[in-house]
Amino acid sequence: MGVFYRSLSEPLWSPVDLGVTKINFDATFQSDSRTSTSTVIARDYKEEYVGAETDLFNDVVDAFVAEARACERALLFAINMGFHYLLVEGDSLTVINKLKVKEEDRSIIRLVIHYIHHLEKCFEEICYLFVPRLVNGVAYTLAMEGRRRQRFGFWVDEVPNYVKMLGEKD
Repeated sequence: MGVFYRSLSEPLWSPVDLGVTKINFDATFQSDSRTSTSTVIARDYKEEYVGAETDLFNDVVDAFVAEARACERALLFAINMGFHYLLVEGDSLTVINKLKVKEEDRSIIRLVIHYIHHLEKCFEEICYLFVPRLVNGVAYTLAMEGRRRQRFGFWVDEVPNYVKMLGEKD
């Protein structure tokens, strides 16, 4: 299994190589209710959506935990879909940076980071990339819509129409 990292060179969404799946993740966090909505969106090398997922988490401590859990959900989603080569993008620099460090993490998200490192063994190659919210807009919007509508789900080979329309702007 290879884990590699790259820096952001393209400001907008760009396709990946044949066989690689690009997964974007994001999360919302509501401190008053201690809830979080996470989103995972997957596209293939042809820029076509191959799946998406939104989840609700209760008893979330803070936004860092919410983002880490969203990344965790991204890897679990990829395992369930049978993907082997991943480019995982998220707009949480803290989470992406913690995934790059292989030493023991002592932060509040250490257990989630440890579990993500364990999940990495299920892939041939995985790359983590920090992207600004502008580039991660589709995932962010789906998370916000999931929170607003209280609708959570799993889509294969399809995504909601408003997600497709946002993706076309990328």
